[in-house]
Amino acid sequence: MRKTVVYIMTAACLLLLCGYASGRSADVGRFLSGVTHYSAGRFDLAAEIFTRLHETSPDDDAVNYYLGLTDYALGRLDSAEVHLGLAVSQDTTNQWYLQALGTLYSVQGRRSDFATVCEKLLKLSPAQYNTPYTLTVIGDEKMNRRDDAGALEYYDRALELDPDYAPAELGKLEILRFTGNFPPFFLTLDHFLRNEIVRDEIKSDYLGMLIDNMDSRFYWVWGEQLGKLVDLCYRQAPADPVSNLNKLRMCIIENKQDSVIYMCNRLAEVSRQAGDKENLVLALSTAGDMSYQMGDRREAYRYYDEALEVDPDCAPVLNNYAYYLSEEGRSLRKALKMSRRTIELEPDNATYLDTCGWILYLLGRPKEAKPLFKHAMLYGGKDSSVVLEHYSVILGELGEKDLSIYYHSLAEQKKAQQQ
Repeated sequence: MRKTVVYIMTAACLLLLCGYASGRSADVGRFLSGVTHYSAGRFDLAAEIFTRLHETSPDDDAVNYYLGLTDYALGRLDSAEVHLGLAVSQDTTNQWYLQALGTLYSVQGRRSDFATVCEKLLKLSPAQYNTPYTLTVIGDEKMNRRDDAGALEYYDRALELDPDYAPAELGKLEILRFTGNFPPFFLTLDHFLRNEIVRDEIKSDYLGMLIDNMDSRFYWVWGEQLGKLVDLCYRQAPADPVSNLNKLRMCIIENKQDSVIYMCNRLAEVSRQAGDKENLVLALSTAGDMSYQMGDRREAYRYYDEALEVDPDCAPVLNNYAYYLSEEGRSLRKALKMSRRTIELEPDNATYLDTCGWILYLLGRPKEAKPLFKHAMLYGGKDSSVVLEHYSVILGELGEKDLSIYYHSLAEQKKAQQQ
């Protein structure tokens, strides 16, 4: 293996020397010595030699190239970029120079510069660089520049070479989605989801992103198709928490209450097995909310208790639990304790402030409730007819009739706007 490496390096060196020696710009013997040190991994010694050569021949492309390589090997990336850039500018058709500069850009995470180099290499040597990876890198950069047609062309070229190349498919999906071209989008998405090479969590995350960004118009036209693909992903990865979460979210959107409870339990089960605390709490809290809406309060509280065992500081669960208890007028001290904890966690949340203030009112402590409602008014409380109405009641209880009437009128206006 070592002989092969030395042979390759020697051949490269000789090719470089064809121009180097004829220019008589530096000592050929020292140059060869530097190349030998570099190929043997003695980068410090190579750097010393090429630095001295560069002092006498600053415009020599071969010297700049090897000095750039040694700087790169020593972690001096800024200097490496300068010298490799000079080598490329002095010989724009040298693939080795471009490849080294492209490698540097890739390591630095400079995708745009890397893509530019890839495009040049592709033009210089299509047979060598016409690969799905190179084509996709160029496609990604064109998409970043909002050249949708150009990006789609390169993604399609990549997929012609490898129909299952996932990065190109993802890029193509995003172009089709951005441009609203949904018939081919869903055809491509179906193929992507059936691609066994792609990890289940990548498929689930992409579907989750679609659900996150879905509006009512998209749902009415494409919701059924999206639902089928969510089902496909769920069947393919029944133990993946996110695929279960996507299925649950579609059940909620479609208002399938019984299916929601079932999927909550499924999500809770797979989340426990996967050690996914976040989705476990989400499953239990959603089951609690749905159970309460269906009139099964006992079951709702059981789910909330389970959720709080997993995460005692889950503010949404604490708030809903406390609010529902206050609606029933039971266990108000327990409700107050939970509600106060939500304010400690999120002191500027108008909904949580409203719940706590209302519980204090129900406990006969309107003076303590008033500051909470005043604070809520500063952080979105005026946008809620419920919060406004509660504040009106508190003010009335404290004898502040004019303010009470004012906030009651605001609450009525807000209700009218919401109808």
